[in-house]
Parts: sequence; C-alpha cells; structure tokens
Amino acid sequence: MSGHNLSRGGRLSVLLCTTFYLRMGAFQMGGVERLSLILASDLRKRGCLFFNAFRKTDDGAGDDELDEHYFRENERIRITDSTTSDELTSFLARNSINVIHVQQAEFKDFMLYREAAERAGAVVIATMNEKPMADMFLLSRSFLARRLKTARGCEFLKALKQFLFPAYHRRKRLKNIRMKTLNTFGLCHQVVLVSRNYIPGYETLLQRELDPSGCTVIPGCASFGAYFPEIHLQQLKQKEILMVCRIEELTRRQGIMLDLFKRLCLSYEGWTLRILGQGPDLPACRKKAKGCSGIVFEGWTDPQPFYRTASIYVNLSVTADAWCMSLPEAMQFALVPVVFNTSEVYSDIIEHENGGYLIEDMNRSQLESVLRKLMEDDGLRLRQARLALARSKSYSRMIYARRYHDLYLATHRLLNS
Repeated sequence: MSGHNLSRGGRLSVLLCTTFYLRMGAFQMGGVERLSLILASDLRKRGCLFFNAFRKTDDGAGDDELDEHYFRENERIRITDSTTSDELTSFLARNSINVIHVQQAEFKDFMLYREAAERAGAVVIATMNEKPMADMFLLSRSFLARRLKTARGCEFLKALKQFLFPAYHRRKRLKNIRMKTLNTFGLCHQVVLVSRNYIPGYETLLQRELDPSGCTVIPGCASFGAYFPEIHLQQLKQKEILMVCRIEELTRRQGIMLDLFKRLCLSYEGWTLRILGQGPDLPACRKKAKGCSGIVFEGWTDPQPFYRTASIYVNLSVTADAWCMSLPEAMQFALVPVVFNTSEVYSDIIEHENGGYLIEDMNRSQLESVLRKLMEDDGLRLRQARLALARSKSYSRMIYARRYHDLYLATHRLLNS
C-alpha cells in the first residue's frame, strides 16, 4: 500500500516482530510482549491491522499448535535461519503490510526485514527495548564475584573465565553491543528510544551524534486502562509493601529487602511484604524469610489485585531493561514507588520526593530511612500516593498508542513522498 493510499484513508498494516509468538497469555510474559499487545489491541480499534513475526514460542509449541487468540494463522509468520527475503516479501505483499515494527530481533534478522521492506514498499521501525550497555554490568568484577558463589558446572567455568580475563570479555561484549546498535540504526528508517536520558549512551556506542530525523523518543506506558479511584485511597490501601520482579538475587536483590523488612516489622506492626514473581532463587528467599510471618510469596500471577491494596512499591534491581513496566503500573494504582536509581529511565518516571523516591548508589541506610518515614506517617504516604497516581497518567495507554500511530503514519508518508 502506498503513502498516497494511506493519505486517502487507507489502513495502516503493521508487522510486529518479537522473539516469542504473541499467544494467549503473552500479556503476562514480559514488558516487550505487553507493550506489543497494547499497540495491537488499542490501534486495532482505530482501524489498523496487525501481524506477528516471531522466532519461537515460550513453550516450544509447533506452528500447528499455536492459538489464534490475538493472531490468526494467516496473520503470523515464524522467522527461521532459512527464511528468505522472497518468503517475507510475499507475506508483506499478501497482507499489504506497510510498517515493520521491530520490538525484538536477532542481529541477522535486521537485514532480512530491511530487504523485504524495500521490495514491498514498507518502512522498518525499531524500538530499543534494551538499556544501552546494560549487559556490561554483568561483567563487572563485583557481579562476577557474587555469581561465582552460586554458579555450578559450565556456568561456573564461564563465570570464572570472565572473572580472570575481564578486559578481554568486556571488549568482546562491547563490540557485539556496538555492532548490534550500528546495525539497528543503519538498517531502520526510524529508531525509537524510550528515554532521552539514553541518548548519550547510544551516541557513545555509535561514536557520533544521533540524527534527530531518524530517531524519536516514545516512553513506555502503564499496562492497564483503568486508574485507581483516588476517593478510595484511605479505604482500600493496606499496610503492605509490594515487589514485582524475577526472583534472582544477583540482579534483583530481594535479599536486601528481606533482611530489612525483618527489622522493620519489629517497629511497625501489621505490615506485610508481598513478593510476586518466580525465579531460580525463590527457594533461598523462602528460607531467608522463614520465621517472619509478614513476608508472603505469591509466585507469578496477575498483579492487579495486589496493586489495588498495597501502599508501597519497591524495586531494588541493579540492572534494568530500557523500560521498567511495573513502575508506572504500580503508580497508576497509587502505590508510592521506592527504587534503587540504577537506570536513567527511573528519573523520567519518578521525581524524587514528589510521588516517589530514588535511592542513590544503592544506599541501604537511605532505603531504610525512606521506608520508615512512609510506614510511620500515614499522611505522608497518602500525599505521595496521590502524586504518584497523578504522574502515572502521563504514561497512559492512550497516549502511548497514539504516538506510535502518528509515527507509523509519518514515517511511511516520508518514505513515499
């Protein structure tokens, strides 16, 4: 479909590219899947057509086993190492696809998408859903030293090599990150960043200034359409701290909160620490929490019922994706966020002491001080909850979907002008 047809009311037709098939239940899989489905569901209401290109399924299901909850058989295509440009171009042409939106892709897939797009008259847009150079943290000596204490077998040997020869592995990892970044910016018509604060990181990787005409900033959004009714704050909110994350001590640091809460509950009766998530360190965390009845593990489940009643949201992650989706989610349910300020995007979402708290340098004493203030002062907690709720509305689904709709349309028109 040409840009001329679009300008006369033709329909935008978008191929969403993800690692995993966007199947039933994908909304609970991860942030990228959730944001992809928000775009598909909200923009379908505006007349857009959506398709899914994927590499694999999260449960290993074959093509004949895939459900059609979001995409029918003719609306999806599995990308493999043997997928040809002819096959993808045929899929694009058959469905009049004019926008390829890459949410996730392997390094080698970008050339395939670009070549097929040029043949079919489509544009390629990529969202950078990874924090620039986030992987480098995994090669820091402090991280590797902790990893060596828990790793076994091949993972231990791999960590040991990285610990003994850090410079070599850092150079190798940085080269891979730089090549992927160059590939993305070089082969896509438009690149989307989720925060302006990530621009310096990408300019360092590219070793040049970003071209404003080929780059735009669209923050992520809160997942849910409805917002917590402010009039129910005092009635529904309980003395509860909530964590929503993968249970992995090396990156999420649940142990810090477990140790701290065991002290806090001695001073503040009736409080609960509730942790939603699964992960390799769940048994160890359960063992650490043993003897403290106020600590509850819920496994991985729909967080909405817990958002409604909890009062404080804590995120102690020491590394982060480009966009932390659970943060604006918690805020739209009027939880006061308290986070380790380990990602540039957090300062976009939270203004310190104005609807949330940013704990600098993973400072445990500052974390304890903030939590004590919130737990003992109902008025402070209520004021901060109202501010968090108001700020979250800047990250609504409606705003997010509209920005992408405008970007799809503008990029395609520019290419075909």
